[in-house]
Amino acid sequence: MNTIVSRVHVGSLFTDQFRLEPALQRARGFFSYTTHSEGGSTIGKGKGQLAGGGSSFGLASLWRPSIVVGLLYIVFFMLVTISHHYPLLHYVHIGNYFASVARKPIRPGELNGAGGYDGQFYYFIARDPVHAASLMDDAPYRYQRIVYPLLAFILSFHQAALLPPVLLLINFASIVLSVEIVARLLERYQLSPWYSLAIGLYFGQATALLFDTTEPLTYGLLCAGLLLLDKKKMTWAAIVMGIAVLSRETAALFPGGLIVYYLFHRNWREVFRFSLISFLPTIIWYALLVVIFGKTGLTYAPTFQLIPFKGLFVFSSDLPRFIPLLVMMFIPTIIGWLLFLRATIKRQWAGATWFIWFINLALVTCLAPGSYKELVSAGRLSMGIVLAILLYGWQSRNKWVLWGAQIYALTGFIYALGILQIIGHYPS
Repeated sequence: MNTIVSRVHVGSLFTDQFRLEPALQRARGFFSYTTHSEGGSTIGKGKGQLAGGGSSFGLASLWRPSIVVGLLYIVFFMLVTISHHYPLLHYVHIGNYFASVARKPIRPGELNGAGGYDGQFYYFIARDPVHAASLMDDAPYRYQRIVYPLLAFILSFHQAALLPPVLLLINFASIVLSVEIVARLLERYQLSPWYSLAIGLYFGQATALLFDTTEPLTYGLLCAGLLLLDKKKMTWAAIVMGIAVLSRETAALFPGGLIVYYLFHRNWREVFRFSLISFLPTIIWYALLVVIFGKTGLTYAPTFQLIPFKGLFVFSSDLPRFIPLLVMMFIPTIIGWLLFLRATIKRQWAGATWFIWFINLALVTCLAPGSYKELVSAGRLSMGIVLAILLYGWQSRNKWVLWGAQIYALTGFIYALGILQIIGHYPS
């Protein structure tokens, strides 16, 4: 790609037709951190958007959002584990049925009802990637998200006893690194890194951690891809995003949004790059699943609803289930839509980020009742909306949006209080 094309189509990737807000105020408040400029940006245009560098290391440098989030998760996890006397294998959530199929010894605290939860399937794949299909309800569907269990298989050195802590550590590290990456991207745009608390403290991250599912790793990879994109490392960004899509299919909304943007601007090189690198590995893997199992498993997932929030309001008569969904899913999503409409009315399109934010909002709004049935599934499926709103916020430097995103951070505290049974008990 020549220099001119790079500046027009890459340099303005997320800021095309965007009217920047007035210069940031240098207030000393918690959310008014700024840094020194170090040049231009790959995915934002204008001077002085990147913030730089060379502060010396000291104790003050440890006061980071990622450190705070990491400590909060450690305390939360220890409280849950100690108060309920859970072994680490509990968080795999093996159901009675699948334990009997696996002929696995049953101990108190390890089983979680008849069916268990999705984490058990990642555990089975990581324990024996070749022969785990017989332990699953729908093997091709479970094998779609291969990255998380395969990484656990590698890091556990094929030792089953190491798998429960390894699965937890992968997700814990992914959450902390996601916060750190988003914090650094915010700093590059002369914004407070503390806005990144939203991605770390969203309750969907906590549910995925406690249930050993793939979302923290998936969105950690997407964060890394966005950082690489911002640094003009386009091929590496496409590769990392491709791994994210192979980890969880909902990650496709991010490289898919980029491809739509490139198509609109007739940047065929980037269309080809992201289509080939970010989606082809998943297509090949799904084709291989068809060869092995005779189907992909795509039809096993719940279908989306055409009526907004129909899937959520199905549970309006079940108040113990409906009220938490209302507080942690409906209200934040409505606030997200209001912020989105405000930005749209002001014609703050912000290029691809506007569209990525929109499709993530639409996904959450149209989730099926089966996805809203549990806080765990609803939280996991909606994690993309948090990254999307932060992405739009830092690219546009829109503090209204970044402040509004902190509603997602509050959901984490509410969820923790419920799990610890301080404000009641959430239905499964």
